[in-house]
Amino acid sequence: MDAERSALTTLCKEFDALIGETRRHSAARQELLERIVAEARARRPVVTLLSQLLDTDRATTVRTLATGLPGAGPGTARQENFRCPDGACDRTAVPPPAGAIPRCAVMGRPMERG
Repeated sequence: MDAERSALTTLCKEFDALIGETRRHSAARQELLERIVAEARARRPVVTLLSQLLDTDRATTVRTLATGLPGAGPGTARQENFRCPDGACDRTAVPPPAGAIPRCAVMGRPMERG
């Protein structure tokens, strides 16, 4: 399988987990993931962009993709606490392990870990 096809396969297989992992990173990394998705949807090459996301060279990225994207694997779920995204109230939420991130009902934004 060629590198681009392998990259697209891994991206597709681990997309939801990758999105969840990237949410915990900077806005720049989130924007880079959005660009990767746009390029993948347009069926343009993504390995170079994935290299930027993973902070690796192209050859290392191709080897890394053979084992999956870092942070996107099955891992072990653990219980997490979430709080109001802007500190306006004292609401906390504890979703089931590996469950969806709770959202603020008022603002419609994801709650923050804490």
